[in-house]
Amino acid sequence: MRSIRSKIILVYVVFTIFTVAVLLGISIYSINTLNKRDSDQLLEHLGRENAGNINSRLETIEHSVGNVEYYAYDQLEALFGKLLGQQFRTMYLENVGFLALNQVNGVENALSVYYRVTTDIKDEPVGFRYSLNKRTGDFEALPAIDMDAYESDDLEHVGWYYLPKKSKEPMWIGPYDSEEFGTRVMTYVYPVYVYGRFAGVIGMDVDIDELCDELREITVYNTGSAVLFDIEGNLLYNKEHEGGLAKTAYTDEEATILYATQVALDTGHPVEYLSDSGVMKLYACELVNGMTLCITAPIEEINSTQQTVLLNSIIASIIVILVSLIAIILVTRSFLRPLKELTEASEQLASGNFDVPLRHDSKDEIGQLSKTFELMANSLKRYFDHFHSLAYTDALTGLNNKAAYAIRKDVIESEVKMGLANFAIIVMDVNNLKTINDTLGHERGDVLLKHVTECLRATFVGFPLYRIGGDEFVTIINDADPDNLIAHLQSNTAKKSEEDSEFFEGVRYQIAAGAAIYNKNKDESFDDVFNRADSAMYENKKMLKARSGQTSAR
Repeated sequence: MRSIRSKIILVYVVFTIFTVAVLLGISIYSINTLNKRDSDQLLEHLGRENAGNINSRLETIEHSVGNVEYYAYDQLEALFGKLLGQQFRTMYLENVGFLALNQVNGVENALSVYYRVTTDIKDEPVGFRYSLNKRTGDFEALPAIDMDAYESDDLEHVGWYYLPKKSKEPMWIGPYDSEEFGTRVMTYVYPVYVYGRFAGVIGMDVDIDELCDELREITVYNTGSAVLFDIEGNLLYNKEHEGGLAKTAYTDEEATILYATQVALDTGHPVEYLSDSGVMKLYACELVNGMTLCITAPIEEINSTQQTVLLNSIIASIIVILVSLIAIILVTRSFLRPLKELTEASEQLASGNFDVPLRHDSKDEIGQLSKTFELMANSLKRYFDHFHSLAYTDALTGLNNKAAYAIRKDVIESEVKMGLANFAIIVMDVNNLKTINDTLGHERGDVLLKHVTECLRATFVGFPLYRIGGDEFVTIINDADPDNLIAHLQSNTAKKSEEDSEFFEGVRYQIAAGAAIYNKNKDESFDDVFNRADSAMYENKKMLKARSGQTSAR
Protein backbone atom coordinates (compact mmCIF):
# COMPACT_ATOMS: atom_id res chain seq x y z
CA MET A 1 0.00 0.00 0.00
CA ARG A 2 1.34 3.39 -0.96
CA SER A 3 1.90 5.96 1.77
CA ILE A 4 0.09 9.29 1.81
CA ARG A 5 3.42 10.93 1.19
CA SER A 6 3.99 8.88 -1.96
CA LYS A 7 0.50 9.59 -3.21
CA ILE A 8 0.86 13.31 -2.59
CA ILE A 9 4.22 13.39 -4.35
CA LEU A 10 2.83 11.43 -7.28
CA VAL A 11 -0.30 13.53 -7.64
CA TYR A 12 1.62 16.78 -7.26
CA VAL A 13 4.27 15.85 -9.80
CA VAL A 14 1.70 14.63 -12.34
CA PHE A 15 -0.45 17.72 -11.90
CA THR A 16 2.56 20.07 -12.16
CA ILE A 17 3.88 18.36 -15.27
CA PHE A 18 0.44 18.40 -16.88
CA THR A 19 -0.12 22.08 -16.05
CA VAL A 20 3.33 23.09 -17.25
CA ALA A 21 2.87 21.01 -20.41
CA VAL A 22 -0.47 22.67 -21.17
CA LEU A 23 0.90 26.15 -20.52
CA LEU A 24 4.03 25.36 -22.53
CA GLY A 25 1.89 24.10 -25.41
CA ILE A 26 -0.17 27.28 -25.32
CA SER A 27 3.05 29.31 -25.21
CA ILE A 28 4.50 27.50 -28.22
CA TYR A 29 1.31 27.97 -30.22
CA SER A 30 1.01 31.65 -29.28
CA ILE A 31 4.67 32.40 -29.95
CA ASN A 32 4.56 30.61 -33.31
CA THR A 33 1.44 32.51 -34.33
CA LEU A 34 2.76 35.89 -33.20
CA ASN A 35 6.19 35.28 -34.72
CA LYS A 36 4.68 34.37 -38.11
CA ARG A 37 2.41 37.40 -38.04
CA ASP A 38 5.19 39.77 -37.00
CA SER A 39 7.67 38.44 -39.58
CA ASP A 40 5.04 38.66 -42.34
CA GLN A 41 4.21 42.22 -41.33
CA LEU A 42 7.89 43.20 -41.22
CA LEU A 43 8.62 41.79 -44.68
CA GLU A 44 5.45 43.35 -46.12
CA HIS A 45 6.25 46.72 -44.54
CA LEU A 46 9.81 46.76 -45.86
CA GLY A 47 8.68 45.56 -49.28
CA ARG A 48 5.94 48.14 -49.64
CA GLU A 49 8.04 50.95 -48.20
CA ASN A 50 11.00 50.36 -50.50
CA ALA A 51 8.78 49.60 -53.50
CA GLY A 52 7.02 52.88 -52.81
CA ASN A 53 10.35 54.72 -52.80
CA ILE A 54 11.40 53.16 -56.10
CA ASN A 55 7.96 53.70 -57.66
CA SER A 56 8.14 57.35 -56.64
CA ARG A 57 11.36 57.73 -58.64
CA LEU A 58 9.96 55.87 -61.64
CA GLU A 59 6.77 57.90 -61.58
CA THR A 60 8.85 61.10 -61.42
CA ILE A 61 10.57 59.99 -64.62
CA GLU A 62 7.24 59.17 -66.29
CA HIS A 63 5.82 62.51 -65.19
CA SER A 64 8.86 64.44 -66.44
CA VAL A 65 8.83 62.75 -69.85
CA GLY A 66 5.05 63.21 -70.00
CA ASN A 67 5.44 66.93 -69.37
CA VAL A 68 7.91 67.23 -72.23
CA GLU A 69 5.65 65.18 -74.54
CA TYR A 70 2.62 67.32 -73.66
CA TYR A 71 4.51 70.51 -74.46
CA ALA A 72 6.00 69.02 -77.61
CA TYR A 73 2.57 67.88 -78.80
CA ASP A 74 0.99 71.22 -77.99
CA GLN A 75 3.65 73.17 -79.86
CA LEU A 76 3.70 70.71 -82.72
CA GLU A 77 -0.04 70.96 -83.12
CA ALA A 78 0.28 74.73 -83.43
CA LEU A 79 3.14 74.51 -85.94
CA PHE A 80 1.86 71.44 -87.78
CA GLY A 81 2.66 71.66 -91.46
CA LYS A 82 5.48 74.18 -90.90
CA LEU A 83 8.06 71.77 -89.48
CA LEU A 84 9.29 70.86 -92.92
CA GLY A 85 11.02 74.19 -92.83
CA GLN A 86 14.31 74.21 -90.95
CA GLN A 87 13.65 77.59 -89.35
CA PHE A 88 10.43 76.48 -87.71
CA ARG A 89 11.89 73.10 -86.75
CA THR A 90 14.91 74.74 -85.12
CA MET A 91 12.72 77.08 -83.06
CA TYR A 92 10.40 74.23 -82.07
CA LEU A 93 13.22 71.92 -80.96
CA GLU A 94 14.95 74.71 -78.99
CA ASN A 95 11.74 75.35 -77.04
CA VAL A 96 11.11 71.66 -76.32
CA GLY A 97 14.79 71.09 -75.52
CA PHE A 98 14.81 73.89 -72.96
CA LEU A 99 11.87 72.27 -71.11
CA ALA A 100 13.45 68.79 -71.39
CA LEU A 101 16.70 70.04 -69.89
CA ASN A 102 14.85 71.59 -66.94
CA GLN A 103 12.93 68.37 -66.38
CA VAL A 104 15.94 66.02 -66.52
CA ASN A 105 17.89 68.15 -64.02
CA GLY A 106 15.23 67.34 -61.44
CA VAL A 107 15.33 63.55 -61.99
CA GLU A 108 17.55 61.40 -59.77
CA ASN A 109 19.83 58.89 -61.59
CA ALA A 110 18.94 60.36 -65.00
CA LEU A 111 21.58 59.89 -67.72
CA SER A 112 20.08 61.58 -70.76
CA VAL A 113 16.97 63.09 -72.32
CA TYR A 114 16.29 63.27 -76.04
CA TYR A 115 13.73 63.95 -78.76
CA ARG A 116 14.11 62.35 -82.17
CA VAL A 117 11.86 63.73 -84.91
CA THR A 118 10.47 61.15 -87.34
CA THR A 119 13.02 59.69 -89.69
CA ASP A 120 10.80 60.80 -92.57
CA ILE A 121 12.51 64.18 -92.10
CA LYS A 122 16.10 63.91 -93.29
CA ASP A 123 17.26 67.53 -93.09
CA GLU A 124 18.90 68.94 -89.99
CA PRO A 125 17.91 69.48 -87.26
CA VAL A 126 16.29 66.09 -86.57
CA GLY A 127 16.10 66.40 -82.79
CA PHE A 128 18.15 66.99 -79.68
CA ARG A 129 19.97 64.88 -77.09
CA TYR A 130 21.34 65.98 -73.71
CA SER A 131 23.66 63.51 -71.96
CA LEU A 132 25.08 63.60 -68.42
CA ASN A 133 28.76 64.41 -68.08
CA LYS A 134 29.55 62.48 -64.87
CA ARG A 135 32.74 64.47 -64.37
CA THR A 136 31.01 67.85 -64.25
CA GLY A 137 27.54 66.69 -63.28
CA ASP A 138 26.01 68.76 -66.10
CA PHE A 139 23.90 67.69 -69.06
CA GLU A 140 25.63 68.48 -72.34
CA ALA A 141 24.17 68.69 -75.82
CA LEU A 142 25.25 65.84 -78.13
CA PRO A 143 24.49 65.18 -81.79
CA ALA A 144 21.29 63.26 -82.50
CA ILE A 145 21.84 59.54 -83.18
CA ASP A 146 22.23 58.59 -86.84
CA MET A 147 19.28 56.24 -87.22
CA ASP A 148 20.56 54.89 -90.55
CA ALA A 149 23.70 53.54 -88.85
CA TYR A 150 21.79 50.85 -86.91
CA GLU A 151 19.33 48.07 -87.61
CA SER A 152 15.83 48.65 -86.30
CA ASP A 153 16.14 45.71 -83.83
CA ASP A 154 19.25 47.17 -82.15
CA LEU A 155 17.77 47.65 -78.66
CA GLU A 156 20.59 49.70 -77.18
CA HIS A 157 21.01 52.21 -79.99
CA VAL A 158 17.60 52.61 -81.68
CA GLY A 159 15.15 50.35 -79.83
CA TRP A 160 13.95 53.42 -77.95
CA TYR A 161 12.70 54.81 -81.29
CA TYR A 162 11.16 51.86 -83.10
CA LEU A 163 9.45 50.11 -80.17
CA PRO A 164 7.23 53.05 -79.07
CA LYS A 165 6.60 53.95 -82.69
CA LYS A 166 5.20 50.48 -83.20
CA SER A 167 3.22 50.29 -79.93
CA LYS A 168 1.96 53.91 -80.13
CA GLU A 169 2.06 53.94 -76.32
CA PRO A 170 4.56 55.24 -73.72
CA MET A 171 6.65 52.38 -72.39
CA TRP A 172 9.67 51.28 -70.39
CA ILE A 173 12.53 49.58 -72.26
CA GLY A 174 15.33 47.55 -70.69
CA PRO A 175 17.35 47.26 -68.61
CA TYR A 176 20.19 46.80 -71.09
CA ASP A 177 23.94 47.40 -71.09
CA SER A 178 24.92 50.81 -72.44
CA GLU A 179 28.33 51.26 -74.00
CA GLU A 180 27.90 55.03 -73.97
CA PHE A 181 27.40 55.26 -70.19
CA GLY A 182 29.22 52.09 -69.14
CA THR A 183 26.31 50.96 -66.98
CA ARG A 184 22.92 49.26 -67.15
CA VAL A 185 20.22 51.59 -68.39
CA MET A 186 16.44 51.70 -68.45
CA THR A 187 14.64 54.00 -70.85
CA TYR A 188 11.19 55.55 -70.62
CA VAL A 189 9.94 56.67 -74.03
CA TYR A 190 6.84 58.51 -75.20
CA PRO A 191 5.81 58.57 -78.89
CA VAL A 192 4.47 61.86 -80.23
CA TYR A 193 1.49 61.66 -82.57
CA VAL A 194 -0.33 64.63 -84.09
CA TYR A 195 -3.55 64.13 -86.02
CA GLY A 196 -2.80 60.42 -86.12
CA ARG A 197 0.61 60.93 -87.73
CA PHE A 198 3.83 59.83 -86.04
CA ALA A 199 6.03 62.86 -85.28
CA GLY A 200 8.86 61.45 -83.14
CA VAL A 201 9.90 59.97 -79.79
CA ILE A 202 10.77 61.66 -76.49
CA GLY A 203 12.76 59.59 -74.00
CA MET A 204 14.84 59.60 -70.86
CA ASP A 205 17.61 57.15 -69.82
CA VAL A 206 18.18 56.31 -66.14
CA ASP A 207 20.99 54.47 -64.39
CA ILE A 208 19.66 51.18 -63.02
CA ASP A 209 23.03 50.24 -61.49
CA GLU A 210 22.82 53.26 -59.16
CA LEU A 211 19.36 52.11 -58.09
CA CYS A 212 20.70 48.60 -57.47
CA ASP A 213 23.53 50.07 -55.39
CA GLU A 214 20.94 51.52 -53.05
CA LEU A 215 19.35 48.10 -52.61
CA ARG A 216 22.45 47.07 -50.65
CA GLU A 217 21.23 49.30 -47.83
CA ILE A 218 18.02 47.27 -47.44
CA THR A 219 18.53 44.82 -44.58
CA VAL A 220 16.15 42.67 -42.56
CA TYR A 221 17.05 40.62 -39.50
CA ASN A 222 20.79 39.77 -39.74
CA THR A 223 21.37 38.67 -43.35
CA GLY A 224 18.04 39.30 -45.08
CA SER A 225 18.26 41.46 -48.19
CA ALA A 226 16.56 42.75 -51.34
CA VAL A 227 16.23 41.06 -54.75
CA LEU A 228 15.26 42.83 -57.98
CA PHE A 229 13.94 41.16 -61.18
CA ASP A 230 13.12 42.80 -64.49
CA ILE A 231 9.85 42.23 -66.34
CA GLU A 232 11.31 39.22 -68.18
CA GLY A 233 12.43 37.53 -64.96
CA ASN A 234 16.13 38.35 -65.37
CA LEU A 235 17.93 39.02 -62.10
CA LEU A 236 19.00 42.64 -61.80
CA TYR A 237 20.33 42.48 -58.24
CA ASN A 238 20.81 40.30 -55.21
CA LYS A 239 23.69 40.19 -52.78
CA GLU A 240 25.22 37.14 -54.53
CA HIS A 241 24.88 38.69 -58.02
CA GLU A 242 25.13 42.45 -57.56
CA GLY A 243 25.72 42.92 -61.27
CA GLY A 244 22.66 40.86 -62.19
CA LEU A 245 22.24 37.52 -63.97
CA ALA A 246 20.44 36.59 -67.18
CA LYS A 247 17.52 34.20 -66.80
CA THR A 248 19.19 31.78 -69.17
CA ALA A 249 22.13 31.46 -66.76
CA TYR A 250 20.01 30.66 -63.70
CA THR A 251 20.99 27.83 -61.37
CA ASP A 252 18.34 25.99 -59.34
CA GLU A 253 18.82 28.62 -56.61
CA GLU A 254 17.83 31.60 -58.80
CA ALA A 255 15.05 29.62 -60.49
CA THR A 256 13.59 28.78 -57.07
CA ILE A 257 13.68 32.42 -55.98
CA LEU A 258 11.94 33.48 -59.22
CA TYR A 259 9.22 30.85 -58.72
CA ALA A 260 8.72 31.92 -55.10
CA THR A 261 8.48 35.53 -56.30
CA GLN A 262 5.70 34.65 -58.74
CA VAL A 263 3.79 32.78 -55.99
CA ALA A 264 4.19 35.74 -53.60
CA LEU A 265 2.88 38.13 -56.27
CA ASP A 266 -0.11 35.87 -56.95
CA THR A 267 -1.04 35.46 -53.28
CA GLY A 268 -0.07 38.89 -52.05
CA HIS A 269 1.54 37.36 -48.95
CA PRO A 270 5.04 36.24 -47.92
CA VAL A 271 5.94 32.68 -48.95
CA GLU A 272 8.59 30.23 -47.82
CA TYR A 273 11.00 28.45 -50.14
CA LEU A 274 14.01 26.16 -49.82
CA SER A 275 17.34 27.64 -50.90
CA ASP A 276 20.89 26.33 -50.80
CA SER A 277 21.39 28.05 -47.43
CA GLY A 278 18.14 26.81 -45.88
CA VAL A 279 14.48 27.76 -45.67
CA MET A 280 13.79 31.39 -46.59
CA LYS A 281 10.76 33.68 -46.44
CA LEU A 282 10.08 36.12 -49.29
CA TYR A 283 7.68 38.99 -50.00
CA ALA A 284 7.36 40.51 -53.49
CA CYS A 285 6.03 43.83 -54.85
CA GLU A 286 5.55 44.69 -58.53
CA LEU A 287 6.91 48.10 -59.54
CA VAL A 288 5.23 50.51 -61.95
CA ASN A 289 7.65 49.65 -64.75
CA GLY A 290 7.04 45.90 -64.48
CA MET A 291 10.11 45.11 -62.36
CA THR A 292 9.66 43.12 -59.15
CA LEU A 293 11.24 43.97 -55.79
CA CYS A 294 11.58 41.15 -53.24
CA ILE A 295 12.50 41.21 -49.56
CA THR A 296 13.85 37.88 -48.32
CA ALA A 297 15.22 36.60 -45.00
CA PRO A 298 16.24 33.20 -43.54
CA ILE A 299 13.60 31.44 -41.46
CA GLU A 300 16.35 30.53 -39.01
CA GLU A 301 16.93 34.23 -38.25
CA ILE A 302 13.20 34.96 -38.18
CA ASN A 303 12.69 32.16 -35.66
CA SER A 304 15.83 32.84 -33.61
CA THR A 305 14.01 34.92 -30.99
CA GLN A 306 11.15 32.45 -30.93
CA GLN A 307 13.53 29.53 -30.40
CA THR A 308 15.33 31.38 -27.61
CA VAL A 309 12.04 32.11 -25.84
CA LEU A 310 10.88 28.51 -26.24
CA LEU A 311 14.18 27.13 -24.99
CA ASN A 312 14.08 29.42 -21.97
CA SER A 313 10.47 28.40 -21.31
CA ILE A 314 11.36 24.72 -21.46
CA ILE A 315 14.35 25.20 -19.18
CA ALA A 316 12.24 27.25 -16.75
CA SER A 317 9.52 24.55 -16.82
CA ILE A 318 12.04 21.81 -16.08
CA ILE A 319 13.51 23.89 -13.24
CA VAL A 320 10.02 24.50 -11.82
CA ILE A 321 9.25 20.79 -11.95
CA LEU A 322 12.57 19.76 -10.42
CA VAL A 323 12.48 22.42 -7.71
CA SER A 324 8.88 21.57 -6.86
CA LEU A 325 9.68 17.87 -6.73
CA ILE A 326 12.69 18.43 -4.45
CA ALA A 327 10.65 20.76 -2.23
CA ILE A 328 7.74 18.31 -1.82
CA ILE A 329 10.08 15.43 -1.04
CA LEU A 330 11.81 17.47 1.66
CA VAL A 331 8.66 18.80 3.32
CA THR A 332 6.76 15.49 3.32
CA ARG A 333 9.42 13.84 5.48
CA SER A 334 7.75 15.28 8.59
CA PHE A 335 4.14 14.50 7.55
CA LEU A 336 2.42 13.90 10.95
CA ARG A 337 -0.34 16.47 11.01
CA PRO A 338 -3.47 15.34 12.97
CA LEU A 339 -6.16 14.02 10.64
CA LYS A 340 -8.89 15.46 12.86
CA GLU A 341 -7.72 19.02 12.26
CA LEU A 342 -7.54 18.33 8.55
CA THR A 343 -11.02 16.76 8.62
CA GLU A 344 -12.52 19.77 10.44
CA ALA A 345 -10.92 22.13 8.01
CA SER A 346 -12.21 20.02 5.12
CA GLU A 347 -15.75 20.09 6.56
CA GLN A 348 -15.65 23.89 6.81
CA LEU A 349 -14.43 24.06 3.23
CA ALA A 350 -17.22 21.72 2.17
CA SER A 351 -19.75 23.97 3.90
CA GLY A 352 -18.56 26.92 1.83
CA ASN A 353 -16.17 28.59 4.26
CA PHE A 354 -13.19 29.26 2.02
CA ASP A 355 -11.48 31.49 4.60
CA VAL A 356 -10.41 28.64 6.83
CA PRO A 357 -6.80 29.41 7.79
CA LEU A 358 -4.26 26.69 7.17
CA ARG A 359 -1.45 26.28 9.62
CA HIS A 360 1.43 27.51 7.54
CA ASP A 361 3.66 27.47 10.60
CA SER A 362 3.06 23.78 11.19
CA LYS A 363 6.07 21.55 10.61
CA ASP A 364 4.04 18.45 9.77
CA GLU A 365 3.50 17.19 6.26
CA ILE A 366 0.00 18.57 5.79
CA GLY A 367 1.12 22.01 6.95
CA GLN A 368 4.01 21.94 4.50
CA LEU A 369 1.70 20.60 1.81
CA SER A 370 -0.59 23.62 2.22
CA LYS A 371 2.40 25.88 1.61
CA THR A 372 3.32 23.91 -1.50
CA PHE A 373 -0.20 24.30 -2.84
CA GLU A 374 0.00 28.02 -2.17
CA LEU A 375 3.31 28.24 -4.04
CA MET A 376 1.80 26.26 -6.88
CA ALA A 377 -1.21 28.60 -7.01
CA ASN A 378 1.08 31.60 -7.16
CA SER A 379 3.09 29.98 -9.96
CA LEU A 380 -0.10 29.24 -11.89
CA LYS A 381 -1.28 32.79 -11.31
CA ARG A 382 1.95 34.15 -12.76
CA TYR A 383 1.54 31.97 -15.85
CA PHE A 384 -2.08 33.06 -16.17
CA ASP A 385 -1.15 36.71 -15.76
CA HIS A 386 1.42 36.35 -18.55
CA PHE A 387 -1.13 35.14 -21.05
CA HIS A 388 -3.80 37.40 -19.67
CA SER A 389 -1.58 40.37 -20.50
CA LEU A 390 -2.09 39.56 -24.18
CA ALA A 391 -5.65 40.81 -23.72
CA TYR A 392 -4.33 44.34 -23.22
CA THR A 393 -3.15 44.94 -26.79
CA ASP A 394 -5.30 46.49 -29.52
CA ALA A 395 -5.51 43.98 -32.39
CA LEU A 396 -5.61 46.52 -35.24
CA THR A 397 -2.92 49.01 -34.21
CA GLY A 398 -0.76 46.99 -31.82
CA LEU A 399 -1.08 49.75 -29.21
CA ASN A 400 -2.29 49.30 -25.63
CA ASN A 401 -6.04 48.89 -25.52
CA LYS A 402 -8.73 50.39 -23.29
CA ALA A 403 -8.30 47.69 -20.64
CA ALA A 404 -4.60 48.51 -20.31
CA TYR A 405 -5.50 52.19 -20.14
CA ALA A 406 -7.93 51.54 -17.27
CA ILE A 407 -5.22 49.77 -15.28
CA ARG A 408 -2.74 52.62 -15.86
CA LYS A 409 -5.41 55.10 -14.84
CA ASP A 410 -6.01 53.27 -11.54
CA VAL A 411 -2.28 53.34 -10.77
CA ILE A 412 -2.09 57.08 -11.39
CA GLU A 413 -5.23 57.66 -9.30
CA SER A 414 -3.42 56.00 -6.38
CA GLU A 415 -0.38 58.22 -6.97
CA VAL A 416 -2.64 61.28 -6.99
CA LYS A 417 -4.15 60.30 -3.64
CA MET A 418 -0.69 59.78 -2.13
CA GLY A 419 0.61 63.09 -3.55
CA LEU A 420 3.21 61.33 -5.69
CA ALA A 421 1.76 61.98 -9.13
CA ASN A 422 3.78 63.64 -11.90
CA PHE A 423 2.28 63.26 -15.34
CA ALA A 424 0.66 64.91 -18.34
CA ILE A 425 -2.05 63.58 -20.66
CA ILE A 426 -2.32 64.08 -24.40
CA VAL A 427 -5.72 63.20 -25.91
CA MET A 428 -5.85 62.69 -29.69
CA ASP A 429 -8.60 62.23 -32.25
CA VAL A 430 -8.40 61.49 -35.99
CA ASN A 431 -10.14 63.94 -38.35
CA ASN A 432 -11.89 62.54 -41.45
CA LEU A 433 -11.84 58.85 -40.41
CA LYS A 434 -15.62 58.80 -40.74
CA THR A 435 -15.42 60.40 -44.18
CA ILE A 436 -12.98 57.73 -45.35
CA ASN A 437 -15.08 54.93 -43.81
CA ASP A 438 -18.28 56.26 -45.42
CA THR A 439 -16.83 57.00 -48.86
CA LEU A 440 -13.97 54.52 -49.30
CA GLY A 441 -14.96 51.71 -46.95
CA HIS A 442 -13.86 50.51 -43.54
CA GLU A 443 -10.86 48.65 -44.95
CA ARG A 444 -9.36 51.99 -46.00
CA GLY A 445 -10.33 53.33 -42.58
CA ASP A 446 -8.33 50.52 -40.93
CA VAL A 447 -5.35 51.40 -43.13
CA LEU A 448 -5.72 55.02 -42.02
CA LEU A 449 -5.63 53.97 -38.35
CA LYS A 450 -2.46 51.96 -39.00
CA HIS A 451 -0.83 54.95 -40.72
CA VAL A 452 -1.89 57.18 -37.81
CA THR A 453 -0.33 54.63 -35.45
CA GLU A 454 2.98 54.97 -37.33
CA CYS A 455 2.88 58.73 -36.75
CA LEU A 456 2.08 58.24 -33.06
CA ARG A 457 4.91 55.74 -32.55
CA ALA A 458 7.38 58.00 -34.36
CA THR A 459 6.42 60.96 -32.17
CA PHE A 460 5.88 59.51 -28.69
CA VAL A 461 9.01 57.39 -28.44
CA GLY A 462 9.36 55.94 -24.93
CA PHE A 463 5.83 56.87 -23.84
CA PRO A 464 2.85 54.45 -23.61
CA LEU A 465 0.15 54.81 -26.28
CA TYR A 466 -3.46 53.73 -25.80
CA ARG A 467 -6.31 53.35 -28.25
CA ILE A 468 -9.41 54.04 -26.13
CA GLY A 469 -11.98 54.34 -28.92
CA GLY A 470 -12.46 54.00 -32.67
CA ASP A 471 -10.31 57.01 -33.53
CA GLU A 472 -9.40 58.18 -30.04
CA PHE A 473 -5.88 57.80 -28.65
CA VAL A 474 -4.21 58.79 -25.39
CA THR A 475 -0.62 58.96 -24.21
CA ILE A 476 0.59 59.61 -20.67
CA ILE A 477 3.92 61.41 -20.49
CA ASN A 478 6.26 62.94 -17.94
CA ASP A 479 9.31 65.19 -18.10
CA ALA A 480 8.48 66.26 -21.65
CA ASP A 481 6.91 69.30 -23.32
CA PRO A 482 3.48 68.18 -24.59
CA ASP A 483 3.12 71.19 -26.90
CA ASN A 484 6.34 70.32 -28.74
CA LEU A 485 5.24 66.70 -29.03
CA ILE A 486 1.85 67.74 -30.44
CA ALA A 487 3.50 70.04 -32.97
CA HIS A 488 5.84 67.25 -34.00
CA LEU A 489 2.94 64.80 -34.26
CA GLN A 490 0.85 67.08 -36.46
CA SER A 491 3.84 67.82 -38.67
CA ASN A 492 4.46 64.07 -39.11
CA THR A 493 0.76 63.52 -39.81
CA ALA A 494 0.63 66.28 -42.42
CA LYS A 495 3.54 64.69 -44.30
CA LYS A 496 2.00 61.23 -44.05
CA SER A 497 -1.39 62.52 -45.21
CA GLU A 498 0.30 64.16 -48.21
CA GLU A 499 1.98 60.84 -49.08
CA ASP A 500 -1.37 59.03 -48.70
CA SER A 501 -3.37 61.53 -50.75
CA GLU A 502 -3.69 59.28 -53.81
CA PHE A 503 -4.50 56.18 -51.75
CA PHE A 504 -7.31 57.99 -49.91
CA GLU A 505 -8.48 59.64 -53.15
CA GLY A 506 -7.70 63.18 -52.07
CA VAL A 507 -9.19 62.94 -48.57
CA ARG A 508 -6.69 64.44 -46.11
CA TYR A 509 -6.60 63.40 -42.48
CA GLN A 510 -5.32 65.14 -39.39
CA ILE A 511 -4.78 64.32 -35.73
CA ALA A 512 -6.39 66.78 -33.35
CA ALA A 513 -4.62 66.82 -29.99
CA GLY A 514 -4.91 68.47 -26.62
CA ALA A 515 -2.75 68.25 -23.52
CA ALA A 516 -3.03 68.92 -19.81
CA ILE A 517 -0.37 68.71 -17.09
CA TYR A 518 -1.29 67.47 -13.61
CA ASN A 519 -1.44 70.29 -11.06
CA LYS A 520 -1.71 69.05 -7.48
CA ASN A 521 -3.19 72.39 -6.40
CA LYS A 522 -6.30 72.06 -8.56
CA ASP A 523 -6.53 68.49 -9.89
CA GLU A 524 -8.22 66.09 -7.48
CA SER A 525 -8.22 63.08 -9.79
CA PHE A 526 -6.92 61.65 -13.04
CA ASP A 527 -10.23 62.56 -14.72
CA ASP A 528 -9.73 66.26 -13.95
CA VAL A 529 -6.52 66.25 -16.01
CA PHE A 530 -8.08 64.09 -18.74
CA ASN A 531 -11.11 66.39 -19.08
CA ARG A 532 -8.88 69.44 -19.54
CA ALA A 533 -6.84 67.61 -22.16
CA ASP A 534 -10.03 66.44 -23.90
CA SER A 535 -11.40 70.00 -23.99
CA ALA A 536 -8.11 71.25 -25.42
CA MET A 537 -8.27 68.51 -28.05
CA TYR A 538 -11.76 69.60 -29.12
CA GLU A 539 -10.59 73.20 -29.44
CA ASN A 540 -7.67 72.01 -31.56
CA LYS A 541 -10.08 69.90 -33.62
CA LYS A 542 -12.26 72.94 -34.33
CA MET A 543 -9.21 74.98 -35.30
CA LEU A 544 -7.93 72.31 -37.69
CA LYS A 545 -11.32 71.90 -39.33
CA ALA A 546 -11.76 75.65 -39.65
CA ARG A 547 -8.32 75.91 -41.22
CA SER A 548 -9.15 73.18 -43.74
CA GLY A 549 -12.65 74.53 -44.43
CA GLN A 550 -14.49 71.60 -42.83
CA THR A 551 -17.67 72.01 -40.83
CA SER A 552 -18.74 68.41 -40.27
CA ALA A 553 -18.63 66.73 -36.87
CA ARG A 554 -16.20 64.04 -35.82
